[in-house]
Amino acid sequence: MQHQELNLTEADVFEREVQLRIASTTGSLAVLIVDMNGISKLFARSGREASTTFLRSVAKLLVRVCRDGDKVCRIGDCTFGIVLGSVDSPILLQLAAEKIIRLYEAAISEMDVSFKTDISIGIATYPEHADDAVELIHNAGMALETASAAGDPYFFYSPESDSTMSLKWALQDDLATAIENKAFELVYQPKISIATGRPLGAEALLRWNHEGHGPVPPPVFVALACEIGMISELTNFVLMTALGHASKWPDIGERCSISVNIDAKMLEKAEIGDVVAKGLSIWGDDSVDLTLEITEAALVADSRSDFECLNKLRSMGIGVSVDDFGTGYSSLSHFKDLPATELKVDRSFITDVHNCSKNRSLVETIISLAHGFGLTVVAEGVESAEELETLASMGCDAAQGFYFSEPLPHTEFCRWLSDYDPD
Repeated sequence: MQHQELNLTEADVFEREVQLRIASTTGSLAVLIVDMNGISKLFARSGREASTTFLRSVAKLLVRVCRDGDKVCRIGDCTFGIVLGSVDSPILLQLAAEKIIRLYEAAISEMDVSFKTDISIGIATYPEHADDAVELIHNAGMALETASAAGDPYFFYSPESDSTMSLKWALQDDLATAIENKAFELVYQPKISIATGRPLGAEALLRWNHEGHGPVPPPVFVALACEIGMISELTNFVLMTALGHASKWPDIGERCSISVNIDAKMLEKAEIGDVVAKGLSIWGDDSVDLTLEITEAALVADSRSDFECLNKLRSMGIGVSVDDFGTGYSSLSHFKDLPATELKVDRSFITDVHNCSKNRSLVETIISLAHGFGLTVVAEGVESAEELETLASMGCDAAQGFYFSEPLPHTEFCRWLSDYDPD
């Protein structure tokens, strides 16, 4: 079978191509929108010529999925459109998507890429999902958005995903206003020393209770903030608010600890160090120990520049916590180089640790590993005295969870601190 000649065109030409295919077909066809995630880092490093060469290589890979009469077009900086004719089964489209993913992963593995990059694919079919070219391409784009938001490699369009994306766009519009008007709230979950039973500080957790849609899950609005370029403003709000509150906490000893979750994308932004320094200068770095929590999965995907940012923060006396440890599949060779001060064991391993021998063995190993690297270990999700007693016998340093307290608004947290009795 002879493949098409490579034809890199613009979005309007792709639309016209799809229109012609719909006009001439007596059966079905499909549009796939393919987007490369994280590849902008490669472009920033490699320059225009190398980036163009890479994009042409990707286009040639996509052509290998096509048959005679199919078409590949470049429709955005890092986005390609594919129109496939005579598609009689969703299984064939699934196989095509999986082949694209395998070819892309093979191409990336041959390159010196030290950060995570993958692709997302949105799929829509005619006449099932649309009556014309504009609607078909739009719905494939909606499926792409859904795939990206869910972290799935590919997604078939459905009316349900359409309504989900409409909600997402509505939230996107409201998010900027919410950030500007400080319509978010921080709640605090205590972190307790297992050895003394005394509070060490707390983890700050951001909440958004939307007037029309109710509570919005943090992963949703953080992802939206990244998409609309407002993650810096959101992070600045969290840091300033958390440091301001922590500086006023009563009866916690000489120093208190405040932990703030940071999206990995903030590590790419040079101003994160300036934001932290400004917050500490305003609220008193002599009384507050600040720790930035970053998930293990995000740290595994970090580039060298991200590690440089973490090292810079460490040189400022800022703690770095590896959050949700055990879920990111990091290798020991990668883990030993992390500029971390703390490791948080994921709650899924803490649940029933006193009864489950597998969880117990795993947690014991993690604690021993972390202590070997000089890290403090915090157990997440502690919900019973039995779990706490087991963690104490293992030498775990600190714990947090509903056994001590649910996350509390600042006023209630201050009251909890004043009333807390470790005995």
